[in-house]
Amino acid sequence: MKDYLKNKLRILIVFTLHTFSASAQLFQGEPPAEWVQVEGTTVVTVPESETFNKEELLNIARQEAVEKKFGTSITYGNFMKTYEGEADSYEHYLDLTSQFPQGIWRADIATPRFTSEETEILKNNIFGKLKKKVDAMRWSCTVKGYAQPIKQVLPQFEFQIQNGQKQNIAEQTIQDGKAVIKGGKNSVFRQGDLFVTRFRCSQSGHLVLFMDNGENAFRMLPYSAFDTDDDVTIEANRWYTFFDYAAALPSERETVDELELITDRDYDVIRIYYLFSESAFTKDFFFSMTADTGNDLPDGYSQLPSISSARFARWLSENKIRKPDLQVSVVDLIIDNTTEETKQ
Repeated sequence: MKDYLKNKLRILIVFTLHTFSASAQLFQGEPPAEWVQVEGTTVVTVPESETFNKEELLNIARQEAVEKKFGTSITYGNFMKTYEGEADSYEHYLDLTSQFPQGIWRADIATPRFTSEETEILKNNIFGKLKKKVDAMRWSCTVKGYAQPIKQVLPQFEFQIQNGQKQNIAEQTIQDGKAVIKGGKNSVFRQGDLFVTRFRCSQSGHLVLFMDNGENAFRMLPYSAFDTDDDVTIEANRWYTFFDYAAALPSERETVDELELITDRDYDVIRIYYLFSESAFTKDFFFSMTADTGNDLPDGYSQLPSISSARFARWLSENKIRKPDLQVSVVDLIIDNTTEETKQ
């Protein structure tokens, strides 16, 4: 994935998976009173042409076992439905980086068990026409262990994700006290679209925004001009607009970053994290600005600050424990580079 910003960001998405052997140290002795026994089996299907990460499957299985027991603490929207055929090989990526349970895995009490079998999947194009049948592997992982419940506030904020024409791609509203995410009339970004978001919360607090591609997590907010800040301060019941130069006050425009979405594939997926808390964030890590993008940066563009996805996931899990007021919403979206107008 290549991410740039100037006061204009260009984002080029590329995914790479690596294979590792999974291992687990078994817990022995009397567990703490707050630990609860959980177990479950997770199954994913991966095209044979792709390398699969067993360690990540183990993480999914643990998370799903915890979620089955305690439920979820995050509002989640996935707008890939019209792309399911083309996106088959990305469905496991979307699940692998999920960190949604209302609890956290603490220890294994049985060795995780993996099985695999050969199978086939149908790959369709985005118009629903049959493309071809491809070989695949169906992997399963069974886990048993202890988890600890965590109690968090479900999101009580609203947001809109828009393109540069101010068309809604997705939005979150509060209905009967619950957050609901729904897609816009056309819930995909086109090649070269600008990313704009509006945000409002009924409480004053602090906001951070991340984009995760499964390999690296990129900080979108605070803006690059405030790289020493850990979050953006939010006043209650006020709409804020981000990444929109025209909407900013003249005195603030020099600090506004614009975000442009670009992919070198026919389509790609992006995952956006909205994190809100009444108490201030501390990032507890240093962002890297030196990752090799593979391309020279265009004039006027600079690189988005990033950390590894694994480090971001650990930081998010730690904050879910120590910040009981943490509110999280996650949105998966498509960048479409297949339409004729984007290829001209």
